[in-house]
Amino acid sequence: MKRTCNNTIKILIPVLCFAVAGVISCKKNNDSTEAMRRFMPGGDIKATSGETKVFLYWNASLYTTSTDTTIRYRVQISKDSTFATVERSYQTDTTGITITDDDMVVRQKYYARVKTLGKDSTLDSKWLRSSSFTITGEQIFDNVLDANILDNAVILTWKLTSGLTKLVLTPAGGGAAVEINLTTTDITAHQKSISGLQSGTTYTAEIFAGTKSKGIITFRTKSSVTGTIIDLRGITGRPSVLADTLPLIPSGSTVLLKRGQTYEIATALSLSKSVTIMSGYDFSTDLARINMTSNFNIAASSIIDSIVFNSVRLVGPSYSASYVFNVSNACTIGKMIFEGCQTEIFRGVVRLQTAVINMTDYKMNNCIIDSISNYGVINIDNINCKIDNISITNSTIYKSEKIVTSKQNSVSVSILNCTINEAPWGGGSNYLIDYGSTSTTNNVTSGVTVSNCIMGIGKINGTSTAVRGIRVNASTAVTTTNNYSTSDYVPFAAGAGVPNLIAYSGTSTNLWLDPSNGNFAFKDVNFGGKNSTGDPRWRQ
Repeated sequence: MKRTCNNTIKILIPVLCFAVAGVISCKKNNDSTEAMRRFMPGGDIKATSGETKVFLYWNASLYTTSTDTTIRYRVQISKDSTFATVERSYQTDTTGITITDDDMVVRQKYYARVKTLGKDSTLDSKWLRSSSFTITGEQIFDNVLDANILDNAVILTWKLTSGLTKLVLTPAGGGAAVEINLTTTDITAHQKSISGLQSGTTYTAEIFAGTKSKGIITFRTKSSVTGTIIDLRGITGRPSVLADTLPLIPSGSTVLLKRGQTYEIATALSLSKSVTIMSGYDFSTDLARINMTSNFNIAASSIIDSIVFNSVRLVGPSYSASYVFNVSNACTIGKMIFEGCQTEIFRGVVRLQTAVINMTDYKMNNCIIDSISNYGVINIDNINCKIDNISITNSTIYKSEKIVTSKQNSVSVSILNCTINEAPWGGGSNYLIDYGSTSTTNNVTSGVTVSNCIMGIGKINGTSTAVRGIRVNASTAVTTTNNYSTSDYVPFAAGAGVPNLIAYSGTSTNLWLDPSNGNFAFKDVNFGGKNSTGDPRWRQ
């Protein structure tokens, strides 16, 4: 019996020790769980950016929730993805943080990293890193109008804002930035005229309230006028000075006219040399006006490289017999260009009427063409005359009976980014583009292109506003893309309009604010083509 008892005790002691050891082992495991390293936040760091702040957020760490206030996160912000320099550091017990432009520079690229904090730094999680993000910044600048840009100066305007302190202008290419302090007068007027700029240079302008950026915009100064300059801006009250000067100047001259002044072409004036006639740079919104009581012609046998009208207003006396050019003499012209011009109240803008007249390029860009009678914008009115390439771009044409008419072949015709209303004339043989008067000289060898245009109602003829589109040789390629028509654009017959038009459900007066008076800003802000079609000056 005694032996048996001793044996039993010997067996129980190891078992009991094992049990005790098990209890001790469990306690050690519990302590280890309490002190183990934290898990990283889950998922990705996401950013929602606004003008003055950014919200960074992430998923809660594993085995925690977004509302667990015992969990803390460290957030660090840096301008580089390596975090060699930490700009800002934050601590939060939520899974998101808002950072304002008090702590971050707007439009500066930043990176964030987040980790879960342990009881001490040795138990922190690893870092979760973000992609780049920014605060987008406010934009109080208005668009810089072309009329507010010179070769050496600019007028910047902005939304009325208090607390503004300065402008900073930085030229492209690494030039020195210029700071301009804003006065109370500047802030009240919400505009500033800045001179002493470099010509033909792209600038970035930024406006500040203290250290906070309130807007940024880019513009390019105009190129300086070079070459032989004939400056008539100092001669006022003498409308004949332009007509008196043109016969006397050397070929290739640029004649500068004073904005807001009126000049007169009282009798037919034949040009025989290259010339540019333009409004000189200043901040007046009025173009120099040339009253075309008579018209320009070309001297017989002249060979002229280029004739350019730049930023001038050309006004005729009536619809019945007036032109800008009515060319009747044999001649050769390389380029005839109308850039940024207004033309109004003519029988036709340019007419080639007799003799052998050859022109390589006819261009109208950024123009407003108003009230043109039965000879249209360009008219090759004789089979002996021709223009190789015709382009009308970024322009507004309204109240015009015809646009492009030719009795001779051309190489190319393009009408791009134009707003067209009350044109062409309803009824009769009036077309947007017409090469169809003869069967042998009605070809445009490289094709006709009409793109990004808006076609409104035709010009009324009696009671008809029906329109015709394009008449050319059947072999001529016609390309029409992204063009819209209003509901009152009505073809004269099936298939007679410009092909492939996108139908807008409203009328011309539904689409535009005041088309009859030349205001083609969009009344319908939901119009599908408001950003991509029509004259760019009206786009939204």
